[in-house]
Amino acid sequence: MFVLAHFRTEAEALHYAVSDDGYEWESLNGGEAILWSDVGAESIRDPFLIEDRDGTYHLLGTDGWWSENVVHATSEDLLEWSDPELVPVMGDVPGVRNTWAPECFYDREADVYRLVWSSTVDSVAERDRQTDTETDTDALDHRIWTCSTPDFETFSAPSCLFDPGYNVIDACVVRLDGEYLMAFKDERGENTVDTDHKDVRLARAPVGGGPFADVTEPVTPAPVEGPTVFHNGEEWLMLYDHFIEGHYGASRSDDARHWEVCDSAMEFPDGLRHGDVLEVPDAVGEELREAF
Repeated sequence: MFVLAHFRTEAEALHYAVSDDGYEWESLNGGEAILWSDVGAESIRDPFLIEDRDGTYHLLGTDGWWSENVVHATSEDLLEWSDPELVPVMGDVPGVRNTWAPECFYDREADVYRLVWSSTVDSVAERDRQTDTETDTDALDHRIWTCSTPDFETFSAPSCLFDPGYNVIDACVVRLDGEYLMAFKDERGENTVDTDHKDVRLARAPVGGGPFADVTEPVTPAPVEGPTVFHNGEEWLMLYDHFIEGHYGASRSDDARHWEVCDSAMEFPDGLRHGDVLEVPDAVGEELREAF
């Protein structure tokens, strides 16, 4: 079974939807939030779930628009969550303006969990030229950053993981054929339905720490964001947020290289925003259905 962790525009908090096949999605808890944050910006945008090697589930999320932190919480069963805490992954980086869409994957070569997220880091000259750094998201110029952790308690210093020379956000990394596949949003362009860019592209790396290269042409329509990539047992699926048009979309692939849109085959609840899919045992999924 699959759990789609997501937020809603009217409720920046953890929500669940579940599916048996990755196509038909059922909202849980009547569409109400499962977990709220009371720290930092009191927000959980772009929620991401991962299960560690000890069977503990970890939630990562965006702490509002302007933060050097990511939100973190833990659960043994996806039902009861610890109190959210802030992890200052960019706290020691001068000029950081934001920390968006944290995700995580197991880096086999380094035997650590590797966090990835999007941040803009300004030079002194850039900061001096800006007049509205608190609200002007058009002035942001993101790259994909990373740090590692063996236990989600201690974290390495952050570093830039992926810089294609232009604005990129929303990295999702999965293991594929002995490599690492990164889906990311090309953040160039404008937030209009007829924009150039604002689509998802792919890059690959031989090891989890990069370098990620061989960037593809777009593999999704535009404008979309927040890709999540998973295998449903038969094929690869990529879900993404049509954030301007207010609905969710999807593409499918047999090899995670050649993608085709499959929106018409999907059933999504209304109101989904940028989320992530986690595969769980059927028994865990049924417990969630019964509980919520």
